[in-house]
Amino acid sequence: MDTGVRGLVPRVAVLAKHRRVMGARVRLVPLGENHLDATFRWVNDPEMMRLLGRTAPVEPDEHQRWFLRLATRTDCRYFAVETIDSGRHVGNVWLWDLNAADRKSEVRVLFGDEPSRDRGYGSEAIALLATLAFTTLNLHRLYAYVFARNPRAKRAFEKAGFTVEGLLRQERRFGTEFIDVYLLARLASEVNRE
Repeated sequence: MDTGVRGLVPRVAVLAKHRRVMGARVRLVPLGENHLDATFRWVNDPEMMRLLGRTAPVEPDEHQRWFLRLATRTDCRYFAVETIDSGRHVGNVWLWDLNAADRKSEVRVLFGDEPSRDRGYGSEAIALLATLAFTTLNLHRLYAYVFARNPRAKRAFEKAGFTVEGLLRQERRFGTEFIDVYLLARLASEVNRE
């Protein structure tokens, strides 16, 4: 089965010195202070809040504390997504709830740069993160939860080789509404089939 990943990331180079992951059109770099302003705007954008299931805006001091705590956490790895050609910060991807015993992690994404949407950057970034997780961190399984009302994110994960494993009916509550959530996953053994 063609997962859509073939050719998406023809060559992945992990530059250990700078901890960057290079793809064809985007690179993953550790989330830094230079990425905080854009990230803050994105998490507080009403449309992004709706897609992420956030009900309250993030305050500036809360955002700064969150960033400072990232350096001490061992259960997540955050990356900013930048375009190769211009260095523009277009989104963030991260591994969340890293579980070394079961060799698995959740993948989360935030692409708030509107002019960069629908260009395939999200799928490439997810595929790069998956390659990093499987080859460098020796993970076995990656999974993601995607709101059914976010078809763009579902397509990006599928294009990056993730398979829908199920639909969690009315899994999340957002205001007075209950929302269906897709569970998608990708296994390390599926990388060689591309």
